[in-house]
Amino acid sequence: MNILICDDDKICVERMKEYVQDFFRDRKIADYKIYEYFSGEAAARESDIIDIAFLDVEMEGINGIEASKILRKNNKGIVVFIITSYMGYLDDAMDEGVFRYINKPLDKNVISRGLRKAVELCYKKQSKKIVIKESKNNVIIEQDDIIYIESIARKRCVYTEKQEYLTLESLAYWKKLLDDDMFFLVNKSIIVNIKKVEQFSNNNIRLKGIEQEIPLSRDRKSEFKQKLLLYLAGQE
Repeated sequence: MNILICDDDKICVERMKEYVQDFFRDRKIADYKIYEYFSGEAAARESDIIDIAFLDVEMEGINGIEASKILRKNNKGIVVFIITSYMGYLDDAMDEGVFRYINKPLDKNVISRGLRKAVELCYKKQSKKIVIKESKNNVIIEQDDIIYIESIARKRCVYTEKQEYLTLESLAYWKKLLDDDMFFLVNKSIIVNIKKVEQFSNNNIRLKGIEQEIPLSRDRKSEFKQKLLLYLAGQE
């Protein structure tokens, strides 16, 4: 897990770093890395995947909210904390999906409580790794990258945003392997990723990045709608 801390006050960065280290040490979590920055410009240039960011809102140049906008372009699931002593930025922060405000002076207990919830959220957002067994190779992909899986003759075609894969594993195998709250068998030969649904009608589903519509079986329509609504409710 990658944690970014950015504040133009070096003492604040050191204190925040100490609190973060204490949090992970107390929970015996060793798999984390801390990135320290003292300007919004420098933080915004970070190219590594960042899971959680603590950003001071009152910095010269690029402030914390502006830096969070840039970071979010490469880190869609980033959890952002805004550090401030002035609550006037609340509306802007809410517009950018900021997870929480942290007031100065820093309070270790407040940070620890916020970190606990942020870490739980990050673990939930992390995509499961999937192994696709092709004829000659085993390919590892992110579950989130799958758009849909179609049964064609004796093979299954796994469609992702970047590539298509052919495998002999059955639809029953894929249905059992994939997360049930995220994938749904919309007809006897196609499993779709609920997250990729762009629109649907009584008979068809349109998926992001896919031109052709996917047929929706009449007897699965009600369950599909319920599954989609449950997913959307979880995103609020």
